[in-house]
Amino acid sequence: TDATCSGLQILAGLARDKKTAQLVNVLPADRPQDAYKVIAEMAKWNCPDHIKKAMDRKIVKRTVMTIPYNAKPFSNRSYIRDAFLEQDPPIEISKDDLTQTVRAVRDAMHVVVPGPMKVMKWIEDEVTNALNRGVKELEWITPSGFVVHQKIMKKKVETIELKLLGRCQLRVATDDTNEIDKNRHKAATAPNLIHSLDASLLHIATMRFKHPIALIHDSVLCRATDMSILSTLVRETYMHLFAQHDYLTDFAEQIGAETEPPIIGDLEPSNVLKSTYFFC
Repeated sequence: TDATCSGLQILAGLARDKKTAQLVNVLPADRPQDAYKVIAEMAKWNCPDHIKKAMDRKIVKRTVMTIPYNAKPFSNRSYIRDAFLEQDPPIEISKDDLTQTVRAVRDAMHVVVPGPMKVMKWIEDEVTNALNRGVKELEWITPSGFVVHQKIMKKKVETIELKLLGRCQLRVATDDTNEIDKNRHKAATAPNLIHSLDASLLHIATMRFKHPIALIHDSVLCRATDMSILSTLVRETYMHLFAQHDYLTDFAEQIGAETEPPIIGDLEPSNVLKSTYFFC
């Protein structure tokens, strides 16, 4: 079984955002919910007219999936362009139309999944504040007890000139400098926080699971006869992380945040226990 857009599931828990939680199957529903489809429907009205009919979940899926990991408009462009080219027949899209489409998708996410987008912006702002205060590395402890050390320095760079197959210059990073790489710190913190909580979720759940198991990121594999046990443990662990503990506030304290985290607060994470499609 596989999580439904695990990045948004975790950000929904951090923000206690009921609207997002519903769309990524944290909350119970009669049928699987589809955040990709909802975002595509919202975005298409602000896309160029000639591609509106083609705007569906396949066009936006990779972009929506990676934005919680801080994917920027540049990578969004390639994902959306490739998705249009995979249509039958392929759809060519101009640079200007692609820019408009990327903006439409990102704007739609602010409407459809407001909690996660606010949390990511808050993390980026607070990392900037910390670095401006003179912090050289960030540290936080995950719910499973793992200590994350995030130290990102600018690289020493050497230029190599190659003569085989023509002249080519490569810039090769050989070592760290003593200068903090603020931009990479800002870009890396939200993804690293999500991954650390993703790992904690599966770590804590599987430590209680006494049967054969395999894990890949947000997917779990076990024998069919054991799946009901594992599913229950995964759901109980999510509830533990985001209901019994307000982890975003804990994270704020650990990094010395200067402002309160943007917690919406209308989600009751214990409802995940009743969700059929949380991992499915």
